[in-house]
Amino acid sequence: MNIKNYKDYIVSKLFWILLLFFTLFLGFLVQSIYLVYTVYVFLIIFVISDLLNRLWLKVVDCNRSVTPLVINEGQEVDVTVFVHNKFGLPIPWLYAEDIIPPGSECIGKNAQFLMLMPNEMVTISYKLRFPRRGYHKVGPLMLETGDFFGLQRRFRTDDKQEYITVLPSVVYIKSFQVSTRRPHGPIRVSHKIYEDPTRIYGIREYVPGDPIKSIHWKVSAKANKLQVKTYEPATVLGATLALDMFEDNYLPQTREERMELAITTTASIAYLLYLSGEPVGLVTNGLDASDTAKYQREQQISLARDDLILKLKEETRPEHISPLMVPTRRSPIQLQKILENLARIIPNPIVNMTYLLQITAPHIPRDNALLLVVPQVSDDLASMIENLKAKGFIVNIIIIKDDNGYQEAVIKLGKFGISVFHIQHEQDLFNIAPQKIGV
Repeated sequence: MNIKNYKDYIVSKLFWILLLFFTLFLGFLVQSIYLVYTVYVFLIIFVISDLLNRLWLKVVDCNRSVTPLVINEGQEVDVTVFVHNKFGLPIPWLYAEDIIPPGSECIGKNAQFLMLMPNEMVTISYKLRFPRRGYHKVGPLMLETGDFFGLQRRFRTDDKQEYITVLPSVVYIKSFQVSTRRPHGPIRVSHKIYEDPTRIYGIREYVPGDPIKSIHWKVSAKANKLQVKTYEPATVLGATLALDMFEDNYLPQTREERMELAITTTASIAYLLYLSGEPVGLVTNGLDASDTAKYQREQQISLARDDLILKLKEETRPEHISPLMVPTRRSPIQLQKILENLARIIPNPIVNMTYLLQITAPHIPRDNALLLVVPQVSDDLASMIENLKAKGFIVNIIIIKDDNGYQEAVIKLGKFGISVFHIQHEQDLFNIAPQKIGV
């Protein structure tokens, strides 16, 4: 209870106590037995009501069912709240309200006045629609009860709450490809994904298990033994998507809009790569909202509704910040993992993209393209990208809604042969369709 409400409560209690003592004194003074009797009855009722109010809130048990827990934007979830009176006496009135997340649309009633008989259970059912991606908290349930005369009210919150994962929207990109030719140089391919039959690298003797189609028949006839053709591992498939969610890189006026566009861009490219059967992964400096999620919390009891609402809005930040990664691989559940991580992601105020690449580069495969989705390219980040390219990474940049930042990135990175793309609106994703990136 805050100081103001606590003072109001004390003043109210003192007022009633003084009024009762004055009335009792007046009854003795005028020798009115009826007035004294009335004061005694009122005192008994007041004390009993206060005890029952405390008891009623303690004996109410609450549970909640939410299905499904993972949805797409615009879909609905069914919420059912169970309120059970475990006491052997009836509860005359109880107001139950299930707290819903801001920005959601409630279909039905999430609050209800109840009168509970002994051991009676009542259900409150409604639906929630979520128009935007995120990690949304449903609950806890807030209970209110009081005496018959309205002299006092008490509030309590339940200890259970659920979280809904709303996946980000995905824009279908028809012809975007991340496969790329590796530039010639001293960097060797660490994994041969597959060989390009149009680029013959050399000839060697046949080894049991070599495919028949790779046999070079002319050379085999001259050498009087089977010889097979070897090919260059010329194609790199898939991509590791690196998403920048560092707060200071986004202007406050447009931060939310640009961050959501960056998330949509990342999700759309991941979706396309998954459909193409290519490996895809994610690394980001954003924070995971589930790290601070509280599925169980202590019950709160208060004499003021506003106090409880303020306590429910209190959020905490993770004590330790670590990169959020989905390893790059080809898997049936890879897209779902990436989308769920993108759904829960929130801005990070500490770790920038340059530091993120420093600590994650050893864990990113070089045989996949590295696609950075960033709001801008600083001098430090440009130096890091140059260093990664020298180590054999195929790096491509997508700038999110910043004309000046896009032009600067082209100037900084164009001389290194790094492709830079600009996404100003979701519609631009339809046009980001080069046949190959990083050629």
